[in-house]
Amino acid sequence: MATDLLRWYTLTSGARLVVERMPGTRSCAAVWMLPVGTASDPEGDAGEGEATVLSELILRGAAGKSSRDISDAFDALGAQRHGAAAVHHTMLSTLCMGERIEEAMRLLSLVVRQPHLDADALESVRAIALQALNGLEDEPQHLAGVRLREFAMPAPFNRSGYGTVAGLQSLTQDRIRASWSRRARPVGTVIGMAGDIEPERARDMVERLLEGWSGSTEDPVETRPALRGSHLVQLDTQQTHLAIGFDAPPDRDADAHAHRVAIRILGGASSSRLFTEVREKRGLCYSVGASSALGRDRGLVQVYAGSTHERAPRTLECIMHELERFEQGITADEFRDALVGAKAGLIMSGESSSARAATIASQLWRLGEAMDLAQSAAEFDRLTLAGVNEYIARDMGAAWRAGRTQVTVAPRLVG
Repeated sequence: MATDLLRWYTLTSGARLVVERMPGTRSCAAVWMLPVGTASDPEGDAGEGEATVLSELILRGAAGKSSRDISDAFDALGAQRHGAAAVHHTMLSTLCMGERIEEAMRLLSLVVRQPHLDADALESVRAIALQALNGLEDEPQHLAGVRLREFAMPAPFNRSGYGTVAGLQSLTQDRIRASWSRRARPVGTVIGMAGDIEPERARDMVERLLEGWSGSTEDPVETRPALRGSHLVQLDTQQTHLAIGFDAPPDRDADAHAHRVAIRILGGASSSRLFTEVREKRGLCYSVGASSALGRDRGLVQVYAGSTHERAPRTLECIMHELERFEQGITADEFRDALVGAKAGLIMSGESSSARAATIASQLWRLGEAMDLAQSAAEFDRLTLAGVNEYIARDMGAAWRAGRTQVTVAPRLVG
């Protein structure tokens, strides 16, 4: 529900804008979510990794300004800037003092609408992308998560953004220019702004900046169901890395907040069940936990554990035992502590204009509306112990566990 401080709009171009004024905050942050995500890349060796390359490349010169010119212009404003590719969007962000946000937004609009995408910059960015891809084996914990998503999610939503060597090598200047022109359109774009800015002022400013921008792009669709199953990634590692994936509800689901509380109790804090039982009491691993990513249309729970090769089978056995025991429900103390922790996280995120801009933009895309901190906290306050336990018994039982995906990064198969 919109408030005096939080408003969202559909602009003339078709882009959506959400703005939250944060009284007492002198900074202002903006996040552009452009419909140029990894799920929309050409498949495999035909060009997978394109969105990641574009997210870096578009910041390297625009509208007659060189890469150095763009960097100097942001630096003169004292503005941070960043670009990254996600599954559905390329995210561009900036953070500066409130009185300078209009100029920072003007620079971002040039980057979006008039990027150079020149050949020399492409070669530099391609080299960085290939280095990141080749360096995955040096980060086995991260590799386990990348491979888990690959097997646990349906295509093309299972992509990591790293692409393939052949896919990255196939990109040409003509192709990436045509791709950006086709994909970076206002319909499907969401812009979030938070901090020292009035919603109506922000709306009028962005309308001016986007004048004449038009067009839309199609959402990616599922092309192959998730593979699931158990998979070994053989790597000469000092430890065994276990990543186990389970289904999670989409963020718009009525049980989304009950799910968040359940996962926090299961493995989201140092007082969680997995941390206490697997690491603290039994000393089976050096790291263990659970997290959940709830998207617009689907979600994924990831349980991770890092252990020695010898103790990894017992670690896996103990994790599965705790998941089975979890079906019996949580206690009143666990429920209370999880609510306190969840709301404390909300309060801390509310102190950052960058975090709020990203949050409300994501909410507008995933939910069709945005919520202020009080409204978000109220979603947790509506939960009851009985309701969360009902959700756990119904949706986190034997069938949920049986549908898991497992990735093991180790020299040999574990479990």
